[in-house]
Amino acid sequence: MSQELFFTILYTMAFAVILATGEVLHSILKVKTEYTRKFAHSAASLLSLTFPLIYDSYEYVLVMGLVFFLLLLFAQHRHLLLSINDVARKTYGGILLPVAIAGSFTASVWLDDVKLFIIPVMLLGVSDSLAGITGVYFGEKLRKIIIYRLQLNKTYLGSMVFFITSVIISAYVLYWIAGSYNDKTIIAAFTVAAAAAIVEAFSSRGLDNFTVPLTALLILLMF
Repeated sequence: MSQELFFTILYTMAFAVILATGEVLHSILKVKTEYTRKFAHSAASLLSLTFPLIYDSYEYVLVMGLVFFLLLLFAQHRHLLLSINDVARKTYGGILLPVAIAGSFTASVWLDDVKLFIIPVMLLGVSDSLAGITGVYFGEKLRKIIIYRLQLNKTYLGSMVFFITSVIISAYVLYWIAGSYNDKTIIAAFTVAAAAAIVEAFSSRGLDNFTVPLTALLILLMF
C-alpha cells in the first residue's frame, strides 16, 4: 500500500469522524444545526490544509472530494445528517465544500503554487465560519446589508468580520511564502479580502462555499 493511499484512508475516516461528531452534538447534546454545520465546515477545511504535506499529486484528493460530494448529496436528498441538513432554508453549502477543497488543491498542484490552496481554504474554514457564527449569534439584532432597494441575507458586522480575518489570513500566508512584506503582498492581501467579502455578501443558499474560494484563487492568479 502506498503512503498516499494509506493517508487517503485515514483522511476519509477523519472526515467521517467529523460528520459523526456533528451528529452527536446535534442529536444528543441538542446543539443548534447552524453551529454544528459550522463545526463540520471549519473542521473539514482546516484538516484539509495538511494535504500539501502528504500529496504530491491531486488524484486521491479528487477521489475523496467526489466521494464526499456524492455522500452529502445523498444525505441531503434523503434528509440524513441532520447536523448539516436540518435547516429550513435551501442550501448547497454542504455539498459544495468538498468540491471547493478538491478543486482548489487540484489547481494548486497544476500550477505548483501552494497559496492557491491554503488561502481559499482558510477563507472557507476561518473567515466564512466566523462571519456565519457572528450572524447566527447576534441574530435579528444585526442590520442586514441593503444596497439601494436590494436587501442581502448577510449582515454588516458579519461581512466586516469576514473582510478583516481574510486580510489577516491572506497577508500572513503571502508573507510566509514570500518571506517578506512589500507593496505587492499588501495589495494582494487587501484585494483578495475585499473581492471575497463582496462575493460572500452576494452569495446565497450556501453558494459562497464555491464562489469565495474561486474568487480568491482568480485574484491570486493576478499577482
